[in-house]
Amino acid sequence: MKLLNRLSPLSIFLCICAVYIAGYFAHALYLHKTVYGDGIYYYAWLRSERSKFSVGPALFWTPAYILTHNQIAVGVSTVCASVFSLLLLWNLLQKYFNKTVSIMTVAAVAGTTNMLFYGSLDVVNSHALTFFAATVFLSLLYMKQKQWFAIGAALGLIGLMRAQDLIYCLLLLPFISKKNVLPVCTGFLLFFLPQLVAWQLASGKFWISPYLTGGEGFNFLRPHISGVLFGLQNGLFLWTPITLLAAAGLVIKKRFLLLSVFFLEIFVVASWSTWWQGASYSGRMFVSSLPVLSFGIAEIFSRLTRYKWTQAYFLLTLVIPLSVINAINIMYFLLRT
Repeated sequence: MKLLNRLSPLSIFLCICAVYIAGYFAHALYLHKTVYGDGIYYYAWLRSERSKFSVGPALFWTPAYILTHNQIAVGVSTVCASVFSLLLLWNLLQKYFNKTVSIMTVAAVAGTTNMLFYGSLDVVNSHALTFFAATVFLSLLYMKQKQWFAIGAALGLIGLMRAQDLIYCLLLLPFISKKNVLPVCTGFLLFFLPQLVAWQLASGKFWISPYLTGGEGFNFLRPHISGVLFGLQNGLFLWTPITLLAAAGLVIKKRFLLLSVFFLEIFVVASWSTWWQGASYSGRMFVSSLPVLSFGIAEIFSRLTRYKWTQAYFLLTLVIPLSVINAINIMYFLLRT
């Protein structure tokens, strides 16, 4: 117990980094590849092949691809983005919570959620990069001295990774004004422009996603909310129960704007024609919501500190056990698929 309490936040963060890097190389060695599944279609843009999938991930991977033409290096760039995102999240949370709560929340996000899978194993994909973009956006939005062009650019980056996650624009509502709307829109359009070009190339219509012209779409009148959250195959709350705790934390703290982002994500995913999200570990389309949900986790953890919960208690009763269960579930998922 004393040893766990003496661990510095930096030591815990370095352990997270080591786990993510080791997990990536172990998974790549096991499969003898890093590009598979949906990753094939994100990766296609690097080879100048058109795809209905978003172009943002390929743009992010371009430097690594140009330098090496190697799948491993491309995957490493995503792992680095995942680790950097967790560092940004740690810094962001410390503005609102003490250092113990902040690092324990980051450890929980890193170990007990599907971020572990998509940020360390299945990395040639869009999910960890959307987590990265969302964390950058939140970090800029909650700075004291706001750079509105950069905030708009970060929102454009989110859309460039996954257009669905432009839902994050709701968080701008309390801040938007006549003075900042132009730089926000300029930054957004500049960074989202490559996706408009990609849609034009893929479908001939820059204003509409090829998904919607290819027979897929939404049914907002019949959303499969229970299946998305509690389905045996990959229900978010069932496979990643800490997200339910996080939602409760947002309600308790009355962070309704953050909660609305998460609930709208649920509604959009549940209304999609492939609402079960294919071969998904937990609800993969909600990895982008984890930066928002982290505030709910931190709120619950903060309240537990009032009952003299120390770092050791958090690690031994929540973070480590749930991380082990998560790792076992991931192995089961990999063997099943």
